[in-house]
Amino acid sequence: MRVEARGFTFEVTEGGPEDGEPTLLLHGFPQNSVEWERVAPILHAGGLRTYAMDLRGYTPGARPHGVEAYRIEEYVEDACAVLDRLGVKDAHIVGHDCGAVVAWWMAIDRPERVRTLTAVSVPHPAAFAHALRAD
Repeated sequence: MRVEARGFTFEVTEGGPEDGEPTLLLHGFPQNSVEWERVAPILHAGGLRTYAMDLRGYTPGARPHGVEAYRIEEYVEDACAVLDRLGVKDAHIVGHDCGAVVAWWMAIDRPERVRTLTAVSVPHPAAFAHALRAD
């Protein structure tokens, strides 16, 4: 489906039980939401309602110009706006690679929107910064 949010059009693949707990899936680089097609059925079997969105820059309707348009805060606001348009107050957030970075920042900046966080292949930003400095 297409979701209009923040002046853009995001491609979102939804699935699972209508009454399942909402779960937002954020893909990595250089994939798009298709990355989740083998994972989603497992989540659906566990009773979760999934929404796999294509992040800005990866979907034709959301490719703004200029480097500043790709700051992490913009991705977080996109995710929250898509949830708003879907009528979802808070969700389980699952991110892989750059999607995990978005998920971490969403948990940091918008914790009221995050039921649980699953970050695949990316550590907490503070732990990563410490490792860069100390290791």
